[in-house]
Amino acid sequence: MIINIQRVLIVSLIMALPMLISCGNVTKQVVPPVINNKGKVTLECVVPFDNVKQNEAFKNFETDMKSIFPNYDIHLIFIKGDAKAYHTKIKVLMSSDTPPDIFYSGDGNFTAELYDSKRIQPLEKNLNDLDYWNMVIPTAKLIEDSEHIYAVPMDEVNYNVMLINTKMFTENNVKIPKAFEELKSAVKQFKERNIIPIALGGKDGKSVYNMIEGFACTLDNKITSKIIRKEDAFSGIIFGKATTAVTQLINLGAFQEKTDTFSNEEAGNLFYSSKAAIYCTSSAKFKLANNKINGKVAVLYYPDLGETDGLIPGNIVSGGIKRDCGLLISSATKYPTEAAKLAVEMSKYYNKYLYEKQGEGAIIYNLANMGWTPSTVPDPGISDLMMHVRQEGNVNTGLFEENISSDKKKSIEEASTAFMTGLLSVSDYLEEMDISIKLK
Repeated sequence: MIINIQRVLIVSLIMALPMLISCGNVTKQVVPPVINNKGKVTLECVVPFDNVKQNEAFKNFETDMKSIFPNYDIHLIFIKGDAKAYHTKIKVLMSSDTPPDIFYSGDGNFTAELYDSKRIQPLEKNLNDLDYWNMVIPTAKLIEDSEHIYAVPMDEVNYNVMLINTKMFTENNVKIPKAFEELKSAVKQFKERNIIPIALGGKDGKSVYNMIEGFACTLDNKITSKIIRKEDAFSGIIFGKATTAVTQLINLGAFQEKTDTFSNEEAGNLFYSSKAAIYCTSSAKFKLANNKINGKVAVLYYPDLGETDGLIPGNIVSGGIKRDCGLLISSATKYPTEAAKLAVEMSKYYNKYLYEKQGEGAIIYNLANMGWTPSTVPDPGISDLMMHVRQEGNVNTGLFEENISSDKKKSIEEASTAFMTGLLSVSDYLEEMDISIKLK
């Protein structure tokens, strides 16, 4: 009874935080502690209430964990509010006398703030001891420059791809392209039939950059990592060829008119209504697109720009795990080993929900080792993609997967939009990108 009263007090205080916090000053709050219950290991976990999937997935988590961890006393708290409010409340809790042991972060830059202030623990040793990396896909392991891992990955994983309307290709007798010259041929054929060849959301610039990166990784499957580590540059050969290729598509009229005025969602509507044959987007849009077009959607890997002499695999995709996003463990926890075990179990629990209940195929765990049975079979298109990315070397790190700061993202998006509208030449664009990546 005492513990339940204390938990109500904790939740009540968290919900009242917006009235207690000023915009420029995070004051130290004292949250009533969850006491050790009859000698058990007591662990407190925090996740956002407004994340619908997490809210639904974890509603029976405390009860379900009792059989797995009979000696743990687990408390799960949901915090209401948008991402900004959630981050503020987490900061308050982390400054209190009783910070949570485990909590979720979906923002790599927010996580960076916490490890810079030594609020969270590096996890590589505990995850190695748990043999965690044999449970997940190869690209789940992202090491920072500091050689530390701070998050147990949990979220679905997505990749930058082209989606195609297979019915439109068949009805118009257009070959599905595997090489760039074949893509240009397809563009010309659709243009002749007054069909938009490629739908692209150029409004925020992110989709434009992701498309260029998608072409670049066909030449070098580690190009983005090299740029992040300053081993290469946007003005180098690889991105130069990729940007030139996109210029060729622009000159062919491959994209809808006034591309820079279309959001990704608006570009998607062109594709869903069969006004466009190809859609440059994320694999996260596959399920929606396939439902809209009655199962006539397929994943198209970015067509190769040229010969690579077999030095890299074919069908490379960009994207993957978001850096430093997932479940974090407080530096103040009394039970770091036990917290790591529970965080891994939380991650598995959530992914099992996504796979079994949501029919989500884009999960981070190796299904062959899990023994999970979906109630709805994931679409073969996404299942094939996930089978492909589980192979070593088939994924190029996506720059926008929380691998750069907010200021760098904004600058790259603006430069990419300017390039798409013709305000920047290829050389000027790549020079701007080099400047952007050097920002803090």
